[in-house]
This record gives sequence, C-alpha cells and structure tokens, in this order.
Amino acid sequence: MKYYVYVLRSAKFERNYVGFTKNLAKRLRQHNAGKNKSTQPYL
Repeated sequence: MKYYVYVLRSAKFERNYVGFTKNLAKRLRQHNAGKNKSTQPYL
C-alpha cells in the first residue's frame, strides 16, 4: 500500500506540520476545510 508524507507550512504562525496519508487529495481537502483538529488552529 502506498502512503504519502507531506509537510504543511503555516505562514501565519511560521510552523510546520508533518503528516502522512493514503489519499493526498482527500487530506488536502480536509485540511483546507478545517476538518482536522491538529491543523485547524494554523489555518
């Protein structure tokens, strides 16, 4: 099974978040919609 490792950068807080997922497109949509508690404060 293939996984993707990604780094999200908060320009507002100058912080990085590293994560992994099987479905990169779905994960990006979730992040942009604020549906993930771990990255929501950094939008």
